[in-house]
Amino acid sequence: MKNSSQHQYPMRYPTKKSIEFLSKYLNLPTDPFMQDWEYEVADPHKINEFMAAYHSDKLNDNDKFLLMELILQSFEDSTNFHQTLAWENVLNSLENNIPLHATSICYWACGNSPLEDCWKITPYIRKIRDKFNITITTE
Repeated sequence: MKNSSQHQYPMRYPTKKSIEFLSKYLNLPTDPFMQDWEYEVADPHKINEFMAAYHSDKLNDNDKFLLMELILQSFEDSTNFHQTLAWENVLNSLENNIPLHATSICYWACGNSPLEDCWKITPYIRKIRDKFNITITTE
């Protein structure tokens, strides 16, 4: 059932502090010339490690936001992602933390572009965006 009222959330951005923390915590490379760190270091073979870190008590909201971006990219880079328990865990984590992940949900939902022009994970993320009627404000 679709929520009829629109829910607007502010745009979130990765922070340098979270990149530095997560690169050390997860032993991931970092370089000042990496433009989109969370997409460059994504790794489908580390999804379980990333999910364990996400659910640990060691991360603040900025860290969790950035790590979820890395996790979503890792699933995008994987095969048969939609057949895994980890994918269901991610979808539940997104739904249970809408204010924290609204930016990611709207980004990966890919607007209203035809699905053939979007990412593999878009149909699943779009269902969450539409179910909760999520929009992002840039103010």
